[in-house]
Amino acid sequence: MKAISGIDVGGTAIKMGLVSDQGAVLSKTSIPYDPRKSFEDLVESVCGSIQSLLSSQKADLKAIGISTPGYAEPGTGILIDGANNVPVLQGQSLPGALGRRFGLPAFIDNDGTCAATGELLFGAGRTFRNFVLITLGTGIGGGVVINRQPVTGREGQPPEIGAICLDPDGPVNYSGVPGSFERLACASGFVELYRKFGGRGDERMTAQGIFRRAGQGDPAAESAIDQEGRYIAQAFGVMINLLNLEACIIGGGISAAGQPLLDAVRKHLPSFTWPRLYRHARVVLAQHGNDAAIIGAAAMASQRLVSK
Repeated sequence: MKAISGIDVGGTAIKMGLVSDQGAVLSKTSIPYDPRKSFEDLVESVCGSIQSLLSSQKADLKAIGISTPGYAEPGTGILIDGANNVPVLQGQSLPGALGRRFGLPAFIDNDGTCAATGELLFGAGRTFRNFVLITLGTGIGGGVVINRQPVTGREGQPPEIGAICLDPDGPVNYSGVPGSFERLACASGFVELYRKFGGRGDERMTAQGIFRRAGQGDPAAESAIDQEGRYIAQAFGVMINLLNLEACIIGGGISAAGQPLLDAVRKHLPSFTWPRLYRHARVVLAQHGNDAAIIGAAAMASQRLVSK
């Protein structure tokens, strides 16, 4: 059986899967992302995990697709921008290292672009021509699809959805943008708001934990989720008004909250969207949830194999 390995590098975990040409995840695993480890250690861990998946599935690997935050040079695969959440990759070529270890073609692209590609071909985006997908997690990434094609810059640069300014007087992020979507609505943004509204919890509090507490009637958790829904709706409204989108798809780890997250966003979307455009726009969850980038990375690698 032939398969492509899809790898999704995030700020808290590195997720890996073997993916068929039809977009099915045959098997998957994950390892923690440890910022204290070296690039060489990361490569060793990833190689060992992929080898274990191949052995368990008795599969032959034909290529490797890698999804990471930021932007990598197309020719070298060296990550040159956006590695704030995965600093060990800054200035390094993960496709170069993995390609040499396995003796196979390896490709890299932005995590949001990969996730959007996965949902476009095999998930919630299959029935839409124009949509945006956001990945809510340690950071916020995403991809924009227009006329069934992911939108990138002249040299493949991804859109920086997380850099949308939602509050000009808000806290400045690491790149100098005040009140950015990512700063306000990523996982740590949920926790910060929860504490601002009087919520209690130690340093291990997570966005998922806040949704659990809201389900138990915690007013601080309910207020934090409502405000985060407003932030997400504000960003979606900007993009719907600009691009006449048919759908806004929510993926990433926080999307596991499901219906309560959708309800919070849908409640506020009319406040930020031109009425005629609002009537034709939907807010839905990514069909493949946190696997969208794995599937999309494998699909991206398959496409580039054909075009080589």
